[in-house]
Amino acid sequence: MFHRRAHLSKILGTLALTLLVGSFLLVSTVQSESSSNRNAQLPPIAGDLLRGRTVIIDPGHGGWDPGARGKNVIEATINLEVALKLRTWLKMAGARVLMTWNHPRAIPATRKYRVYERSHWINAQHADVLIDIHCNSGPAAFKNPQTFFWEGSASFHLAHDVQEELQFFTHSHRDVKRINQYVLKHAHIPAINVEIGYVTNPHEERLLMTSAYQDELTWYIFVGMERWLVKGRWPPGMLDAPPPTDLLVR
Repeated sequence: MFHRRAHLSKILGTLALTLLVGSFLLVSTVQSESSSNRNAQLPPIAGDLLRGRTVIIDPGHGGWDPGARGKNVIEATINLEVALKLRTWLKMAGARVLMTWNHPRAIPATRKYRVYERSHWINAQHADVLIDIHCNSGPAAFKNPQTFFWEGSASFHLAHDVQEELQFFTHSHRDVKRINQYVLKHAHIPAINVEIGYVTNPHEERLLMTSAYQDELTWYIFVGMERWLVKGRWPPGMLDAPPPTDLLVR
């Protein structure tokens, strides 16, 4: 947690802080915790960027559509676990969070939650942003998260900011890419797909199954979203320009 706190301070120290209303910082009371108490309350997050915003998280697949298969886990299981952890960070920051499904039995095992059903529901919520969570698959050597968007300046900047945080977290270099994905293509709001890692890579699969790694992973997605929300207070001309990567100094 202290590592995440220091990381966020460095980011905000390089952003246009005059655009923020008040300071964005972590407020916590350090408590001793036994290893068996994994559900202890996380420290609150104070700030105004997400307060009053509605975020939709869409864990990919579910039901009889398991998604990619690793040696020990299916994609849908990891997608949901990670989505729930991301929801925790967002709610602690004041966001209203909706999910297309939020527990393992939400989609019957005999049914597939089709993408057009998801898209229809997503657009009916009139939310501010959509985060799609998936795992990737490929040759065993492929690894590291990657963030995708379909079109639009807002989606591009959101994907860029989240991916740069994930690059920092995983010491990787995968770039943001466009993807012709149904849910992203038909979303009426800024939308990205975060492929959080490869379940077909044995090492990464083990990491993705670990609660501590999921906590870290979702923290960096959360910080990327905060960076993007700061840009929402910039003049439109700045948003049309290439991503201002020079503002982020590690």
